[in-house]
Amino acid sequence: MAPVTNSFEFTSPIAPARFFKAGILHMHEIATQVMPGVIKSASISGDGSVGTTKEYHFTEEYINNTGGAYKHVKDRTDALDKENFVCKYTIVEGGTLGTTYKAASHTFEFKPAANGGTLFKATTELEPLDGQEYSKEEESKAKEGMMGVYKAVEAYLLANPTAFA
Repeated sequence: MAPVTNSFEFTSPIAPARFFKAGILHMHEIATQVMPGVIKSASISGDGSVGTTKEYHFTEEYINNTGGAYKHVKDRTDALDKENFVCKYTIVEGGTLGTTYKAASHTFEFKPAANGGTLFKATTELEPLDGQEYSKEEESKAKEGMMGVYKAVEAYLLANPTAFA
């Protein structure tokens, strides 16, 4: 099957610099607070720049809810533009990599919105393994899951107005 690209966007009242700082640069530090029912632990190898890897281990509850497919995921930062608040990373281990997909990458953009907040845009590129199909239901679940992550970061920042300010 050919590579699949999907995207979504939403507007947040959080300023782009703050949202980017929390959701990209320091996500490994706050993941367990932001998503306690999903993330059990997080770690980083590197200084946060291009080439850095971050690894997230999921809770037993989340593992059970995903049928065991998501025990952990490790991503590598491929591009990081701190001035324009853009990050691209590739999944290098875990999740459904190797069982459903050959490759998976995500690009996140935090653009200034008219209200002083952020227009958040996420784009995912997936290359399914031969013989694997990517259904509309899977696409919807993936978008919902990714949006849930960044909505959780947004909620954390709204509840903690001095965090990452």
